[in-house]
Amino acid sequence: MNKNKFILIILVGIVLMYSSYALFSTNQISKSAITIKAGTMNGTIKVDKTATNKLILAAGGKQTFTVTLENLNAIEGKFLPYYIGNLPDGVTFGYIEETGVDVPKESLIGKNGKKTYSIYFENKSNSSVTITLGVQGGLSNQPLSLPSNGKMIPKTEKENQNILNIWKYDQATGSITFCVTGKESTCVELTKRPNTYETGTIIKYKVNDTKELYFHVMFDEKDTLLLQQRENTVYNIAWYAGSTNDNTKGSLTILTSLEDATSEWSNVLNQTYTLGTTVFKDNAFTACNWVSVSCSSSKYTLKERTAKARMISPQETKALGCTSKYQSCPVWMYNYLHDSTSYGGTVNQTM
Repeated sequence: MNKNKFILIILVGIVLMYSSYALFSTNQISKSAITIKAGTMNGTIKVDKTATNKLILAAGGKQTFTVTLENLNAIEGKFLPYYIGNLPDGVTFGYIEETGVDVPKESLIGKNGKKTYSIYFENKSNSSVTITLGVQGGLSNQPLSLPSNGKMIPKTEKENQNILNIWKYDQATGSITFCVTGKESTCVELTKRPNTYETGTIIKYKVNDTKELYFHVMFDEKDTLLLQQRENTVYNIAWYAGSTNDNTKGSLTILTSLEDATSEWSNVLNQTYTLGTTVFKDNAFTACNWVSVSCSSSKYTLKERTAKARMISPQETKALGCTSKYQSCPVWMYNYLHDSTSYGGTVNQTM
């Protein structure tokens, strides 16, 4: 189960080739230190620079540790980190596979060399939990084996702590679980994070240290969630407001406004893309036919951009079920727009 979901926000704009104002947009949404020092081939362990091999976490706590295994011997050695005993119910424990860190398995470490791991520990039980670490060491040509009570440190994923609440999306009129905004009295809140987030799922997300906003899941891309903000992120901004008001020059005006509005969303991943070059779903074309919701050529190619948010692409709207048919898009895609309720939405634009 992949709980380490990063966020991309596409402040969802169904702004196709000939639209003059943006309707939607999109967004994309990612330590303590333990040092294991092998002064002998059997190794010694330190936690936060203290000579102990105990990881202690209170009930309800969660923490990521940077674990460093150092070979202080005068020769190359072979080392195998492990933990002792069984994990209690409600505990998530294991290494996180990340760029620039190692996997805690049997490996050779040269003289004065080291390996660094990220170890995640979460305690959902009702009491404090202690995990004891250990390390087996030996000569580089010596086979290693775990002690009888030792276990390999498993792989796990930490939860994105900025995901505050999750509600199941249901736009079926009259349903006992009807939930389009996350505010309806019939909404069902998910207490356990799903393995895969369904399209439309409502998430309350902490975009920075002071701001919490609501989003809908567009696509679950394994380690990353691609989201649309529930409300408008910016209001009444032209697609392109140059001297000629020529939409074929691309969405330069709305993108600049959108990037300014989301620049301080520190808990949201940056997106780097080039309109006209980056493929969204099935192609990179920027000239699209609204009747067939298809893109077969490009009217413009913009420079590469890096930002917290971008416009939704026509290719993505098609993948979400949008056609030229009235109300074909899911309600969450056109809610909170001007006069949304007149064409099937449940909430009009608010500012």
